Amino acid sequence: TDAVIMDSHGEDEPDPFAPPPRRSKRVEQLDPHGSGMMSTSSFRGGGDSMAGSRGHVPPVGDMLNGLNMSFGFTPMQFEKIDLRGNHKPGPGRGGQGLSEHAIESLVLSVENITHLDLRGNRLNSAFGWKLVKAMKKRYLNLEFCNGVPLRALRMNSINRLNLSPYWSHHGFAWGADTREAAEEFANRSMYGIEVVGAIFLAHFLRLNSSLTELNFRLNDVEKDGAKALAQSLLGNPQCMLRTVNTMGAIKQKPGIDFAYFKTGQLTVIDISKRMIDDDDFVFLEEWLRRFDCVTDLNISHNLMWRDGIRKLTRYLKETKTLLKLNCIGLPVTFEGSSLLARSVVENQTLKQVALPLGPCHDDVERQQMLQQFGVGLARHPTIASFASTRTPAPEYVQLDEVREHRVRDYPPVRSGGWPKVQLAAYTWFVAACKPDNLEKLVSGPGGKPKVDFPKDAAKLASPELMPSTIGLIQQLSRSLQEVSIAMSRNSDRGMDLMKALTMCSGMKSLRLLGYAIAPLNPAHLPNEWAGMGSAPRWLFEDRQQKKLSTSADRRTHWQALHGLLAALPHLDMFNDLVLGGASTRDQRDQPELTCLLLMQCLEGVATELVDAGQGEPVLKANLQEEADVDAFCDVLRLLSRTPLLVDLNFSDKRMEVVKAQQARLVPHLSGHTTEGIPRFNHAVKLRNKVVSEALLQGLDCHAPLREFGYENISAVLPSLFAAMCGREQPLPVERIRVDPKWVHARFSRKRFRKRQPGWLDGIQAAMLRSERFVELVSAGNSYMKEDIQDMSPVQFADALTGVGLEEREEAEKYQPSMPYLCFPSRRAYNNPPIDPNELQFVALPTDEDAQKLRVISFCMLGLRSRLAAEARPDEWPDSSKPLWLGPGSHLRFAIPGDEHSADAGKAATPEDPDEEDGSRPVRYHWREDLKLGTSFACAAISDALQRNEPTFADNLLHESLKSLLVEDSEIKELDLRGNGFTRDDANLLIDLAQNHQNLVRLNMIPVLEDEAAQCHALDIVGTGIKEPEKPEKDEGDPYGDDEDEEDPTDEAYVREAFQADFVRMDEGDGFLFLSYVTPATFPQLRRVTLKKLDIPQESTLAHMTDALLSLHTIDELMLSDLRLSSRGSSLLLQAVAEMAPRLTSLNGLPLSKLVQLRDTSESNVFELPGNVEWNDFPLGAMSRLGLWSVAAFEPSGKGGELQLQGHSLTDVGLRGLCVMLRHFAAQAPAGRGTGLLHLSRIDLSGNLQITDATVADLCHTLKTPSMGNGLRGGLRELSVRGCMRLKTRSAYELLNFMQHVRENAREAGAIGTTLQIVNGVDLEALQASGNRNAGGGTGGGRVSGPPMLLRSMLNAATSQSTPSAATKRAQLLSMSECDAQFFAGVLHQFQNIPYCHLHIIVPPDLFESGRNGALDPWGRPNNDPGALSSNDSPFPPPVAGGQSAAAKACLQSHIDSARRFFEACPILAELRVSIVPAVPGCEDILREGGQEVLITPTGSPGHSAMQSFNQAKQLLQEKAAKKRKAAGGQTQAPKALYVNNINRQRLHCCFRTLYGKDDAELTHEGIMPPGQRASAISLPSEVDVSQLFAVASSVDLQHLDLSPSHLIKLPQLTEMPVLTHVNLNHNHLGDVGVELLFRALVDAGSSIEHASVASNDIGDEGAAIIAASLGSLPRLTSLELCDNFIQERGSIALADSIGGVAPADEEDMEEVAPVGPLPVLSVDLRGNRSRELGARHWAEVICNHPDLKFLCLAQNEMGMLTKENFLDLVCAAVASASLSVLDLQDNFPQPSAGKGADVEMGPPPADVIEELLAELPTGEFDPAEVKRAVFIRRHRGSASSAEKKGRQPQQGSSSAGTKQHQHRNGHSPVIHQQSMPAS
Repeated sequence: TDAVIMDSHGEDEPDPFAPPPRRSKRVEQLDPHGSGMMSTSSFRGGGDSMAGSRGHVPPVGDMLNGLNMSFGFTPMQFEKIDLRGNHKPGPGRGGQGLSEHAIESLVLSVENITHLDLRGNRLNSAFGWKLVKAMKKRYLNLEFCNGVPLRALRMNSINRLNLSPYWSHHGFAWGADTREAAEEFANRSMYGIEVVGAIFLAHFLRLNSSLTELNFRLNDVEKDGAKALAQSLLGNPQCMLRTVNTMGAIKQKPGIDFAYFKTGQLTVIDISKRMIDDDDFVFLEEWLRRFDCVTDLNISHNLMWRDGIRKLTRYLKETKTLLKLNCIGLPVTFEGSSLLARSVVENQTLKQVALPLGPCHDDVERQQMLQQFGVGLARHPTIASFASTRTPAPEYVQLDEVREHRVRDYPPVRSGGWPKVQLAAYTWFVAACKPDNLEKLVSGPGGKPKVDFPKDAAKLASPELMPSTIGLIQQLSRSLQEVSIAMSRNSDRGMDLMKALTMCSGMKSLRLLGYAIAPLNPAHLPNEWAGMGSAPRWLFEDRQQKKLSTSADRRTHWQALHGLLAALPHLDMFNDLVLGGASTRDQRDQPELTCLLLMQCLEGVATELVDAGQGEPVLKANLQEEADVDAFCDVLRLLSRTPLLVDLNFSDKRMEVVKAQQARLVPHLSGHTTEGIPRFNHAVKLRNKVVSEALLQGLDCHAPLREFGYENISAVLPSLFAAMCGREQPLPVERIRVDPKWVHARFSRKRFRKRQPGWLDGIQAAMLRSERFVELVSAGNSYMKEDIQDMSPVQFADALTGVGLEEREEAEKYQPSMPYLCFPSRRAYNNPPIDPNELQFVALPTDEDAQKLRVISFCMLGLRSRLAAEARPDEWPDSSKPLWLGPGSHLRFAIPGDEHSADAGKAATPEDPDEEDGSRPVRYHWREDLKLGTSFACAAISDALQRNEPTFADNLLHESLKSLLVEDSEIKELDLRGNGFTRDDANLLIDLAQNHQNLVRLNMIPVLEDEAAQCHALDIVGTGIKEPEKPEKDEGDPYGDDEDEEDPTDEAYVREAFQADFVRMDEGDGFLFLSYVTPATFPQLRRVTLKKLDIPQESTLAHMTDALLSLHTIDELMLSDLRLSSRGSSLLLQAVAEMAPRLTSLNGLPLSKLVQLRDTSESNVFELPGNVEWNDFPLGAMSRLGLWSVAAFEPSGKGGELQLQGHSLTDVGLRGLCVMLRHFAAQAPAGRGTGLLHLSRIDLSGNLQITDATVADLCHTLKTPSMGNGLRGGLRELSVRGCMRLKTRSAYELLNFMQHVRENAREAGAIGTTLQIVNGVDLEALQASGNRNAGGGTGGGRVSGPPMLLRSMLNAATSQSTPSAATKRAQLLSMSECDAQFFAGVLHQFQNIPYCHLHIIVPPDLFESGRNGALDPWGRPNNDPGALSSNDSPFPPPVAGGQSAAAKACLQSHIDSARRFFEACPILAELRVSIVPAVPGCEDILREGGQEVLITPTGSPGHSAMQSFNQAKQLLQEKAAKKRKAAGGQTQAPKALYVNNINRQRLHCCFRTLYGKDDAELTHEGIMPPGQRASAISLPSEVDVSQLFAVASSVDLQHLDLSPSHLIKLPQLTEMPVLTHVNLNHNHLGDVGVELLFRALVDAGSSIEHASVASNDIGDEGAAIIAASLGSLPRLTSLELCDNFIQERGSIALADSIGGVAPADEEDMEEVAPVGPLPVLSVDLRGNRSRELGARHWAEVICNHPDLKFLCLAQNEMGMLTKENFLDLVCAAVASASLSVLDLQDNFPQPSAGKGADVEMGPPPADVIEELLAELPTGEFDPAEVKRAVFIRRHRGSASSAEKKGRQPQQGSSSAGTKQHQHRNGHSPVIHQQSMPAS
């Protein structure tokens, strides 16, 4: 039967300590037999608050005001009495409650009492003994008394009894999970067992034989209770006690095992720092006295202070074995200290003792206690050391050396760390011992009283030690020879000390540091000391209140000092003043010694008299802040007959204090005498670095001021002028010191204004006029009067300032220079150094190091344009002259302070700027209306130029060219092509090259006459940089890498030369070619090769053609890979036609032979060789000269296929190709099969020159009926993709041509019989799918055609002026207007194409400035008029432009092309677009692949786009397998548990469809490794991707660092008619971006089906926005929100929205009726923080939702605190009629790896798995999957199955099935079988 709490009305309250469900079994320590007989609390408000706080007790004021009694377990008899807390403390309530008599009567009236609780009634021990005696043997029936389990003790059923409310001072929780244990724990927090409980406990402990551990701490048992407990245990022969309270062993610290007391083995007790209080030690003291076996007792640093101290003193007096005692750190009072000291003295066995003596005060009682203790130590027979420190390791005082008279000095050297009380006790001990050999006594710190007044020593002096010091002096007066005592201002025992010192008749040296500030009571002055000695009476009698009363009565000090010295005749020295001893006693009254002794009575004054030999004596005086200057001067008047030089220093650090003290010297130095007082006639020298202005102004012309100094002339100049020039005579000063404090030298002079120059002249004249002035010391230099006489006013002013004038260093004038990054070789460019300091830069104009280079290539640097954009004229001295050269600039060389001098105007003026002295310091005076670094500054410089004067960029360019070809440079090869040179620049280069001796080649053209005359071939091929040769392999070095190849040290190539594949020839380059390549210089030249050149200007091409036409010796011409315009190609072709009769080879074509055959009448046909490079010029020449009639190709089987250079063709070459095709098509019917043209592929992709007209001509030519017979094998492929000049007209021509091919596919001779691919479209595959559709297919349905895949890979090189090979491939894959319209037309014609996927790849380095460490220009270009800047920052922000801007424009153009392409596609076509970064390690693979755009199984392996993706997939899978093998040794990938392809979501992720991501063999991390720079793309915010949402049906943008700024234009879209899938995973949209996305989807009325925004930093706000939008997107049925920061609130919002629970209105907070579940099929929340609250709401959704098939809550911390919500989710999944997959992986914390390690989440614990397997329906779920917390319904069992088991979730809503779900075990509803769709 449980106890019932009765309130004042007698109503029952619910049990607050009822055990919770599923509680774990714990070991019950306090009630092992389950009696339940523990008291219950009766606080107001029941037990809820008590149970909730676990130990928190309400305040006393919350207790009931009435009688608090509870009786009985049964209604028929009384067995329990609970009278706790009936004493009411508080004002006006004292004594209220039950009296002792009432309590006793009440207890005795109950016969069968078993439970008694009397705590809180202030009962004493007498009552306890009386009650036990009155109860007689009935107390043995008690089971509990004051919370003590007496029954368990009586039956010996427990061995541990813990009655403390805390295990230790850290606290603890109760041991048993029961109501009684919790109640008792709460009771102990307010009441202990008290003394009555201890007395009852003691009676039961007498018979107990099982208890080994007892803890009664903090129970208020008092002294009598602890004593009763100890005596009861000591009287129990069967006692097994070993540990009591905190006195046992703790961790590695030893404690007390009470069992060793009885055996006598316990000799050492160390229980320091155990929080032992008085009750604990009272208990321990009984054991110590009973078994006197302890020799070493350490009870230091505990809490005993009253009863414990008394028991300790009793033990110390009675023990016969204790040798060591350590009880320091106890909070004792003065009484306790006295008791301990007396007990130690009375003890007879101790040898070492450390006891607390308390603080050291100067009161009489404590000093008497310390004296008695010291005397007792001296008389103690055994104590050898003692200590009284509070440190953990006491510093013991060794007493034997004092007893044995081995001490000569006091105090010992080791006494520095002693506390004052220990030193005082030691002092009394020494005084009691009276060692006869102690000669030196030092008390307090030391000092030098003659040098500086010992103020610090007086502050540190200890007045507490003065009584013991006086006692020691009195006892050792016969032996002391040297005494040094620091006197304190706070001690009133100074006179006692002086009296005690008179007893030391043999003293030789005495130092009383701080004697002047020690308070001396005149009333205690002995009568024999009343005399004045040799001191004059006027010094004290008439003027003492004015002169000597600043801090104390100085008369008393002098009288006491005079009397002391008179009593010590043998004293030789006092405060370092030599007295002479007994032999010179008569000389003590001399004025000098009297004066010095009087100075010792002045506070803050230290003096020393120095004999200067033949000169006047010097008195060095040091005065502190407290010094009385007037008294000091009065004392000096005693030496009026002996004039002195007073070397005076005021030592205070504050300047104002020093000046105030100096000002007090004015009346003394100026002779203001008073009647009867001698005149002050001593000279004064002020050692301070400052001088008082008031002193200088107040002195008269006779004041004996010899020397002074100052720091700043500005402050002292008026007073100095007044002292030197304002009197009848100048001040008789001999020396003036100038000591500057901070600045000792500077570049400019100090400026004196107004009247100050006149004052300086007057001071200079006064110094020369003065008879006493000797020298001026300034800035370490000494200027005698003769030197001052020779000084000019400026020099004298500099001397008085004391600041030296530094000479300026020669200003270095920097010339304009622009550095450019260079590399010595291709290998160095490919592998640049890691350290930026190792990079090679060549500056223009060149320096001495660059002039030592042998080969320099600035090819394709664009030097002229870069200098115009980057070189700023306001950065350099010479070019910036217009900004500062103007009125007032003639003073730019003047030193500050000399502007108005006559020499200042001699500097250069604007009219003669060439006369400037370059060695003088340069100072610029910029115009106020201009700011450096802006376009306005550059414009101002440009406006200052003359009309025909070259610009700064032109001058810098020409200076750079001159520096490159300076006469003494070692350069031999120089390449300057592609720098925008003009004809004037070329003429300058020609002049420089003619005068240069070492130059061999310029722009790859020989310039030496001898070499040019012997030249037979001139090759100008690209940049001319040689590729590194591969080393030959040998047997010892198969890889050829034993020796590293060293880069040349005398070659330099700019970065652009390596990046460019084509070299631009500008006008200047063409003029150089024309000037150097002449018949005169190249008489034997036969072959010219022009390759990889870009010639955009016709003037350049005109110069080159003129040069070629003039060379009549040329018979071979190679024109390859030339980038020309159509007009330029025509011009060059015309020159080739003129040269045709003499050209034996044109790109391998025997042109002269063909012309000869054409001109002859013979009908022979010449077979063309197979090595001809067919580009514009062979094709154009054959067409223009009409040579096809005499030409034929080699017969079939001998000649190869015609290699057409389609990428470099222009309209000229394309027209020539059409002529060739028409010629062979016309020849086909004649049967000349042996000469048919072998051309199977016309690839014009990436061509930037051809136009719509020539493409139309080509299409019409290919439509020729006999074209198929004219080509050997037929034409199989035609491509014009990426031709950016082609427009819509070309697309229509291609579509018409493709339609023509389809219609005439089976006609004989037509080209359609062989043509298979047009612009990557496989016509055969499309035709095959169309034929199957026309035939109805195999099943009668429509047959789907092959899907279309368009890929485009951007490249950082697209932003360069000259594209590289990678750029050409990127342009090849770009989408022109023709491509967009063509592919859209294909989709219109072939509507059986299921979808079109446009995949754009963004390389990571697209938006980076470059990998080779180039320094991009910083700042703003000078041609930007709107750029503003500020002089606050020398580095303005970079402007938009350069490579980054080009990359943004390139990406934006791809997006715009995609939009135009999609807009032209059929409305019903499924259009997908994806933009992702390049997969790390697969960039080269992705660049490869053919141009086919249809994904067909029969596609050409070498040209299919999917082939590159398949290769990338294979490479990634191999890497993943290697990684798995390295991690776990297994290469086989784990099998995926399920595949979620609801709404075909897997088909709209490019990583799955293209790269093979399957979450098993290849995961997402295996494709895009996290944290790698290669996979990091930060899309610029200017790129707009929102337009894709309006035209595409699927948008896939991943790993692009998308932010809300990229979607800022998304709300502007009014409709998204075809959008069904959005995949924006792995970006940074955040809550703002999600809001923009979903609000735009809602506003546009989108029909989106699947949205994926995983890993986007989405929080609860974003989740709430998504939840609020789901109701407006009815077709959105699958949602993926993995790896975000969605916590409980966001997860609950999603669950409520999907479950149909509308949110409450925030204004009226009324609940809204449910709107019904949303038709959502799939929700993925992996990697969020739904936790327990979110799990509870999702469980409700699963139970009630009719459509939800998939839910993933993995890694959501649902089992962090409890497993209940996890189990509810599983029960809900079992009860759900639709859910097929529930993923709850990694939701439980795993064992930590160590302290501080992060909590790792993993599968459920074993007990949870065991419970799940027992409760889940049999056969529906795989146990292996259940162990991983994945619940996939394999099949649904019958509802009537007798073996069906299932735990039902706890529902929060009331429905028809609520009653059914209230039980955890029961039958589950029918679950229909569901399976997840597989991809």
